[in-house]
Amino acid sequence: MLLEVPSAQTPALPQPPLAARGEIGAALLHGWDRPRTLRAALALAAFFGVAAFILGGGNRFTQGPWFLYIPEVSLIPPIGRAAWDQAFVVHRQSPLYALCGGYDAGGMESLAIYRFLYAWEWLRIASTALFAAAVCLASLCLVAGALKSAARPALRPWLISIAAGIAYLVLRYFADHAGLFASINIGQHRHALDLTFASAGLGLLIAGAVSQRLPPMTFARAAWALAIALDIAFGALFEALDARPLWTSFPGYTDTILPDAGRLFALHPLWRNFTENGYLIQACHRVLSIGLWAAAAIAAATALRHGRGWTQPAALFALLTLEAALGIATLQAAEQPLVLSIAHQACAIAVFAAALMPQAQNRVRQGSVVAPDRASVHAG
Repeated sequence: MLLEVPSAQTPALPQPPLAARGEIGAALLHGWDRPRTLRAALALAAFFGVAAFILGGGNRFTQGPWFLYIPEVSLIPPIGRAAWDQAFVVHRQSPLYALCGGYDAGGMESLAIYRFLYAWEWLRIASTALFAAAVCLASLCLVAGALKSAARPALRPWLISIAAGIAYLVLRYFADHAGLFASINIGQHRHALDLTFASAGLGLLIAGAVSQRLPPMTFARAAWALAIALDIAFGALFEALDARPLWTSFPGYTDTILPDAGRLFALHPLWRNFTENGYLIQACHRVLSIGLWAAAAIAAATALRHGRGWTQPAALFALLTLEAALGIATLQAAEQPLVLSIAHQACAIAVFAAALMPQAQNRVRQGSVVAPDRASVHAG
């Protein structure tokens, strides 16, 4: 018969080093895996990210003559008229200030323009720093969730982010160093890559903040995301090449219903037209936008007809309609549509986020709408 030893007298076995490290990591990250904390971090990252995108991203406003020479800023801005005058005197001593022609534009006082640019740059740096802090906080929440989950579901956003970063670096290197493609690069390729990846990343953050978690990537969401990202890329090329004056009518192309093929494919080799030919770029942007709007209309009508899961398709259709209206207004504006252009870019981020949102399974029974429980929403 085996000797029975009371459990209280059983000697403690030494823990493996990996298990001990895991317990230490879990103790340090205790409380950070709460859904509310992750949602708040994603919401802050989305808010400050959009602010940094508008203030720092290339658009028709920041491409103006005032932004050729941005003033250097300090942590605490000048206080009082005398301090602003002294800072402006130092700023004007730079040779680059004289080379850019100063700030004498539109009849405004140069000091007023300087203070505006100073505030713009200060807000851009502050929003970028707060965005980085919010992303670090969200990453901490994801790590805490991964340590407490056997399936490690929180590691998926890390893998997706790493893959997206590698793809971005590869494309940027290809655009800058790949033979003929690099020799004809006048900045539109880099601008399109930056704007597309920034819009997609911010859209993913907004979707995660609204749905309280980063939504799973299904085939349908991936198809929508790729189509919208491609449309954003053509829109960025459209803006970088200033292709708006080529065709300002809609839905036709000035005096014809369809564009002339000779204009669309005037460059050789053929692939150059997709990144350099303003006519083909505007046509592709139009076709993709119309196709996305029509697909969203069909999806919303189908969901409403069946009476279930109509919230997300309806929101996507509404945002695409607003995006189309802003695009048409930008196209047909008499002067440089600065505000419309920025609103058009920001709305594209909301469209991307809406395409990634999970569908709420709303059901219509006897004329009443029954809201699903939380588990069914996450399952969608």
